[in-house]
This record gives sequence, structure tokens and C-alpha cells, in this order.
Amino acid sequence: MSSPPGGVEDPIPDSLDQAAEPAVRDVAGLLAPRSVVLVGASERAPTVVANAVSSPTRTFLVNPNHDTVLGTACFASVASLPERPEVAVLLVSHKRVLAAAEEAIAGGVRGLVVPGVGAEAGREGAEIASKLRDITAQADVAVLGTNCMGYVRPGQVSLWIGSIPASLAGGSVSVVAESGSVAEGLVSLGGRVGFRAIISSGGELNRDAADYLAYFAKDEESRSVGLFLETIRRPEVFSKALVSCAESGKPVVCLKAGRSEAALRVALAHSGALVGSARATSAFLRAHGVIEVDDLCDMVETLEILGRQRWPKGRRIGAISESGGEAELLADHAHANGLVVEDLPRELAQGLEREFPNFVKPGNPLDAWAVDEADKVFPRSLEMLAASGAFDVLVAQVDLTQYRSNRDQSWCETVVRSLAAAVDGRDLFGAVVSSQANDPPPHIAAFARQADLALLRGIGAAARALDAVASWTPRQPPPTPSRSGVEIADLLRSGPMPEHESAQVLERYGIEVVQRARAKGAAQAAEAAEQLGFPVVVKLDGPAHKSALGGVVLGLESASAVEAAVRRIAGEDGAVLVARQVLPGPELICGMHRDQSFGPVIALGAGGALAEMTELGSLALAPLSRATAEELITEVPWLERVVGSVAHEQLVAALLALSLIAVEHEEIEAIDVNPFVVGREGIVAVDALVVVRDDWSEDGARAGRRA
Repeated sequence: MSSPPGGVEDPIPDSLDQAAEPAVRDVAGLLAPRSVVLVGASERAPTVVANAVSSPTRTFLVNPNHDTVLGTACFASVASLPERPEVAVLLVSHKRVLAAAEEAIAGGVRGLVVPGVGAEAGREGAEIASKLRDITAQADVAVLGTNCMGYVRPGQVSLWIGSIPASLAGGSVSVVAESGSVAEGLVSLGGRVGFRAIISSGGELNRDAADYLAYFAKDEESRSVGLFLETIRRPEVFSKALVSCAESGKPVVCLKAGRSEAALRVALAHSGALVGSARATSAFLRAHGVIEVDDLCDMVETLEILGRQRWPKGRRIGAISESGGEAELLADHAHANGLVVEDLPRELAQGLEREFPNFVKPGNPLDAWAVDEADKVFPRSLEMLAASGAFDVLVAQVDLTQYRSNRDQSWCETVVRSLAAAVDGRDLFGAVVSSQANDPPPHIAAFARQADLALLRGIGAAARALDAVASWTPRQPPPTPSRSGVEIADLLRSGPMPEHESAQVLERYGIEVVQRARAKGAAQAAEAAEQLGFPVVVKLDGPAHKSALGGVVLGLESASAVEAAVRRIAGEDGAVLVARQVLPGPELICGMHRDQSFGPVIALGAGGALAEMTELGSLALAPLSRATAEELITEVPWLERVVGSVAHEQLVAALLALSLIAVEHEEIEAIDVNPFVVGREGIVAVDALVVVRDDWSEDGARAGRRA
């Protein structure tokens, strides 16, 4: 295994500047060792011993105080082993971890699993972790942990400190969870999802989620990956791993915790309020085509679908239900989540009515309750729905729970088996959707796995999961655009820039800004107003957003009104900006915020007084492609109703221009255009603010270009 040049990162870096060299680090030796040793093995931790020794991987136990543990011989030390193990699990207290690590490394071990050095280490934990990081960096040894559960790999070695239920099913879904409890919950799903691997990465001392994700991208047996993340330590490397997954055609499902605590606000630019690190994380994930979920239930339902051999290939859904009310609920959730729920084709509806006269205007979902005997109406209706060719997904909505009566269990099983028969041999995805959260009878669950049916729980969660997988396509961030050649260094100055120069930056990149002129004193302002044409606006000459300070006067219709306004806000000889007043229209905010982890984020939303309402906004990482710019527009629900074709094209161009500015000028921290006013003939920026990094200088920028 190789470590990145320059050493090993801090356990939890706060930004890219603190992260290690941006390179994927090898974890193959950790996850697929040919031999392992459990240092400190004892009957006080029997599960980890049992998990390891029951695997096909050669396993050694080291404990100088025991001859055997659970019937397996113990050695006195790593040095006394008959061969060099590749990975050691350190089952010792935090006070002995460093000595055990040094002994294992001296014995030739190339990887460590460190379950401890968590809460039990108290204040000592940070110092122990730091020393362990140094020891393993010097020896070029990979570490899983600290403070982790280890990993489970069905059919291979599982270095897992908890119990592994017999119900755990092998399969093609691999998961990395930074929470040990979440990982343990997945292990205990009762066989719902077939797992290739479950990794509890813990404190990620010198291997993190990006490394494991990159490993699964290349692992032929892993068809999809689930992530439970508390932090993304190295965004650039994580991005590379996501690109590898996309190139391999592997969907990634991510649940990111801690979003509310991570929100950032940018005081000077309203668009910063639209971003924040939580939303920037979502934009980062979306740019890579990651399926982001909000809750563990949604994550499990999505992984359940991805664990099947075949996946939904479209969003047209046909369904049959045991309940009219639940059929309506299924239709509501399906429609709300983007699934296509159309009326049954005419020939299909007529055919159902002929075979089952009690169907009165059969709909979709089809309420089949009491139309005929369950063992007749459900199998035949499912076959007819499947044979119609009108659907991509066929759903049987029955409430599977082991607590129903034996009679109900019998007809529910008939429905499940009938669904399997209906989709067999057809390019059609079959799913059973239950409103119940309880486990189904084990024999029905076992049949569904064998028949490659998804058993989904919760109607809303099922609809979200089906849509997410059906609409997933591999996606990669757009390439960095070629340089524009636009020069703006002569305009830039550190800190919040005056509005006039901020507007000039935008104009040089092709964004239309309202006509304006600088003026010194009342008389010069009146002259400028005459040249621009009335009505005009007079503003204090400084950074944008001056209205809160009383520095803006609107609707000035004459030279005398302009002179009076200037004297009121700036004095007789004060500096002001005079601008043409734009006809009223819908207002948009459009801006850029440079997130400390993910780089420039472009935001679009309601402008003016609604700018702080983040639910009205959309955002994406720069660089933008035209397709991504289009997505930003379509994601603001009301926007397409008020933006005509000309304004639409101008808005797309403005978004792409902001993206290009952000990519070409790392010294610009934020841009705020608030508002863009939408008119019949297009859009025009009325107010602009550019914020430049405090330590920026034109001389430094020129020197950088020469270099």
C-alpha cells in the first residue's frame, strides 16, 4: 500500500487547505487480505473472533495470556506467528493501541483495523490518534478506524466487532458508513438488501470514504454504492472517486448527516444565504449524479431496488392495490415524486372490464379489492397490466407484515408470486409496495429475493426510491471551459467592490447591466440624468445594497428632483451613481459564492425582498454546462411562467458567464446580482456586487499570469 506524498492528513480536516495530497489511497489490502491476526483476542470479544475464524481467510489469534480462544490456538506475539499476516485487528484498550500497532507493524502487517480510541479514550484519544497517525505514516500502513465497527464482507473475511446475523444476505451493494451504528443497522436488515460489503470507517485516520468509494468503483462485484457521511474530508479526491463510479455505471446513494449545523452564511452577498455548505454539498453530489436521500428509510428503500439484478428503466408506473384509499395515496406520492401515472390504455381497461365485470372504470392504480376472489383477480390483472407494454414499473400494493392472519398471508403470497410471474421474461421492473414498516413473513421475503422482486416499505419512500433509480443516469461534472481572454484585473480591488466597478466586471463578460453614470455633486448628477433619460435612480457611490441605509432614491423625473435627492443622501458635492430606472417586472437574484470545501457555487432564485427565502432558489457547482444552467432555471417553480424565450436565453448566458468568472478568477469570493429585472425584451441587472479576497493585489495577479 502506498501513502500520498507529503504524509497523512489530519483526522478531520476543515477545508481543502488542510487535506492530504489529492490522491486515492489503496485499501485493497485492508479489505481483501490473504491472512489476518486478531491482537488481544479473548472470549470477552467473542463475536469478532467468531466472525474472522469462520471465514475462508487464514486467521491467527495473539494473546500471551491464553492458550486458546473459542477453540482456536493463541500465539504469544505477532513475531511468533508462522507467517506474516497482512492485516491486524487491534482488540486492545486505548492505552495499549500504540504498542500493539508497533508490534504488528514490526511483524510485517500492512494494514490495521482499530475499533477503539473512541469515547472510551476520553481526553487521551486525540493524542493517541495523532501518534498512531505518525507511526502508520512512517511505516506506510493503512488504517481502518479509529473508533469503528470494522467491515463485513459476506462469503469473505469479516473483521467486524459486532454480531453478524445469519439473515445477512450477500449481493452487489457496497456501503461506507462513517457511523458505526448506521453500519450495524444495515447489517441487521434481515436480508432485505444483498450486500457485497459494509464498511464502518469511523474516524478515518488515514483512509477515508473517498478511498473506499474508489475501490468499489473498480470492484466488479459491486454494482452500486451507499454512503452515510458526516463529512467529506477531501472533496477533490472524493470527486475523482465519484467520477470513477459514473464511468463504471454504478449509482451512488448518499445520506449526508449534519446539514443543519453546517450551514454557512455570507453577509455581504445575498446569494451566500442561498448556498451554505449544506446546500453546496447537495450541489456537489448532484453534479456527480449521486442519488441524495434525506433519511435512512429512503436510503434502505433505494438500496433495496439497486440490490436487484434488474433496475427500473423508465418512470411509467402501473399498479394494483388491495385498497382504494392506499391506491390514491400511491398515486399521490408517485405523481409528487416524478413517476408517470397515466390512465390505463383503453384496450387494457376494456379487457379488464370484460374479464371482471365488477371493475367500474378501472384506473391506475387499479383497486382490485372485492372485485372477485383474490386468487383470480390479482394474478390475471397483473398479467394483463404486464402484457400491455404500457409500463416500466409494475407495482403490487399489498400490506406485507408477519402480523396479518394466516388467511391474509396466503392471498398476499399469491399476489407476490403473481407479480413475479407477470414480470418474468419481460423488460419490466417488479416491486411490492407496503404501507407497513414491519418485516414481511420470512418465506415471502425469501421468495421475493429469489424472484428478484423489490419489497418496499412506506408508500412515500417507495415512490421516491423508484423515481430516483428510474431517472438515474451516469453523470460527471462538465470540463473546465477554455479561458475567455477577458481582462478585469484593472477593475478589481480587495473587499466589497463599488457597484460601478462590480457592474463593469459583469459587462465585460457579456451580462447586460442597467445604464448608469458616476457623478460628483448635484449639478453633475442632474446632467448625467438628462443624458440617460428619465426616470432615473440616484444611489450613493459605493458597494451594492445601499437601500437599507437610505442611500437610494427611486423614480426621479426631473433634474431638480435629482439635485434634491443628491443633496439629501450625499450632500452638495457627494459622489453618487445615477442609473436609468428599469420598468417594474419579476425580480431574480443570481450570484456566486465560493464554498470553502467545494469551490464556486452558482445560485438562482427570487430577487428583491424574497432573496432570503432559500426554498425559492436553486444552485449548482461551477463550472456550469448549458444543461446545468437550464436545470437551475427549471428548478425555480414559477420562473418559466414569467421568463420569455429571449429572457430565458439571456438568463442562461448570464449563469454561464458567472460560472466562467468564478472559474477564471479564484480571487473573487462572491458575486451578487440582485435584482435581475425580467422585462418583455429580456433581463437587465439593476444592482451588482463583487467581493474580492482581502489579500488580493493586481501586482500579485499579474505575477501569477507571467509565471
